[in-house]
Amino acid sequence: MATWMKRLALVSALAVAAVIGLVVFGGFRLKDPQGNIAFGWDADARRFQIMEKPMLAAEGPHVFLHDGGYEVLATQQDADAWRLVRTQLPASPLPTLTVQVGNASKTRFQVTLRPASPARSAVHADNPPRLLMLSDIEGEFDRLTSLLRANGVIDDALHWRYGDGHVALVGDFVDRGDDMTAVLWLIYRLQAEADATGGRVHYVLGNHEHLAMSGRKKYWPGGLVAFATALGDDGDERLFSSQSVLGEWLAEQPVIARVGDHLFVHGGISGDVLALDLDIDQINALAQPHLHAEPESLQGDADTLLGRTGLTWYRGMAMPDDAKQRREADPAAHLQRVLARYGVKRLAIGHTLVPDITLEQQGRLLRLDVHHAEQTPQAALYEGDELWRVDAAGGRVRLQ
Repeated sequence: MATWMKRLALVSALAVAAVIGLVVFGGFRLKDPQGNIAFGWDADARRFQIMEKPMLAAEGPHVFLHDGGYEVLATQQDADAWRLVRTQLPASPLPTLTVQVGNASKTRFQVTLRPASPARSAVHADNPPRLLMLSDIEGEFDRLTSLLRANGVIDDALHWRYGDGHVALVGDFVDRGDDMTAVLWLIYRLQAEADATGGRVHYVLGNHEHLAMSGRKKYWPGGLVAFATALGDDGDERLFSSQSVLGEWLAEQPVIARVGDHLFVHGGISGDVLALDLDIDQINALAQPHLHAEPESLQGDADTLLGRTGLTWYRGMAMPDDAKQRREADPAAHLQRVLARYGVKRLAIGHTLVPDITLEQQGRLLRLDVHHAEQTPQAALYEGDELWRVDAAGGRVRLQ
């Protein structure tokens, strides 16, 4: 009995040591559903965090419709402390705002608001001259800009320079990373700049965009959690609601898109979704009115499209051999049915990690989700009927 107890104590001690090692060296933080840090490690201050509420930091702007104009909320630093600042602006002329990034270089850029517009078709039938594809940036502003800059999409001032090229952003550009708000504003600005030169930015939503729009703050960075708290009891629900400029704009984005030979969804396409027999625009028209609802509250076809086996969550195509995942009886045949239904050669997905962007299923499935925060950021480039893996360091590897 004594030997057994010693072994149990040793195993427990090793487990605790492993958790501490993961926290300290891996930057792990355990958060509660409100986004507070239950247990973690502050690498900058080199200290443990236990039951700690995050503090205000560089955040914003967040813009809300208010009395025929706009209410703009952002943080401002006074000495060593940050405070919330509110500004009222008229609807006309459309205001130009400054976005502050909480990175080491304290990047700032401007963005001009634009009127909300009806969701346009997510079908672009022709292959553009260049198509850059990436996913799962997760609020890592510096990683995103380094990748886009290295591949000629933006200049040093973060403006579009890709001409008539297209960029497909395949979900989960929010949550986890410290600068998710700045990431969203940059995408917002690049979409308008791309349209002006004959290019296009296709922002296909993922499960974390849906979670953010429904007010789920568990995965938000600390500064955004503190910001929502400072707004009051409904702060988390307001930030990306239909009354916010970012929330209204996000609801215009598709959950499925086609660009030439490529079909894009964040998670995958289950047999249940395919059985609805909806075209791409029909899917988006059905899904978009429900993007501000909590995923667990969805019913009927909306649940089929946005629930746990829907387009933003489903992993069965990425993990067809995992018995724990709901999957199709014949994954290869199912993928071929999907491609035939939507008239494409390849499906591109994020959501499920791979070490490097890769092609699977005889070149029919493109896996885009890599751990950008822990490695050189990567994207896929389709140009001249050839597919390449490219990265933020200038690397280029042919995939087909």
